[in-house]
Amino acid sequence: MCGELDWNLYYDTLEILERHPIKETRNRPNVSGLSHLVQWGRNKGTDKYDRVGHPAKSQNFGMVYRRFCTTGNPYVKVDTPFQESSNNKKFPELYRQLKILINQIDPDFEYNSITLNHNFKCLPHYDKKNKSPSLIVALGNYTGGELIVEDCPIDIQWKPLIMNGSVAKHWTNNFEGDRYSIIYYKI
Repeated sequence: MCGELDWNLYYDTLEILERHPIKETRNRPNVSGLSHLVQWGRNKGTDKYDRVGHPAKSQNFGMVYRRFCTTGNPYVKVDTPFQESSNNKKFPELYRQLKILINQIDPDFEYNSITLNHNFKCLPHYDKKNKSPSLIVALGNYTGGELIVEDCPIDIQWKPLIMNGSVAKHWTNNFEGDRYSIIYYKI
């Protein structure tokens, strides 16, 4: 499935990751859990749409779902549901390194989006918006942290795995240390 890898590429990627500041987001309640009650995507206390997940260090590169048209008006139809992530331009060194890494792991793997997680223990979930299998690899100095796929623990530390998260329930096992996971997939 995946060819022989240059270990220096892994270490170079980890070095860039360790220098990269990943902000916390609350936009991933399906994998971080709900921090407060919601009803149909709205905060039950204020009846507003807001960020309801627990804080998680997670960031997207490549293509992302467009939230609004370029004018910011949610009622204006757009020609495509996707747009380039602003992180591509904000962090070009990291984005370039993530593309070099996937090209070394599997040059034929098709993806248009990359999710980067730092010390994020995902809850059991399906990747309902993914259109194809995902390639995931974890880097860092940690113990534990296996990817659990349908109750089967798989060690992905320095070992890429291709799996279909849209049909297989998966989550992260407990871990200690500093763990980065990189997921390549098509939206």
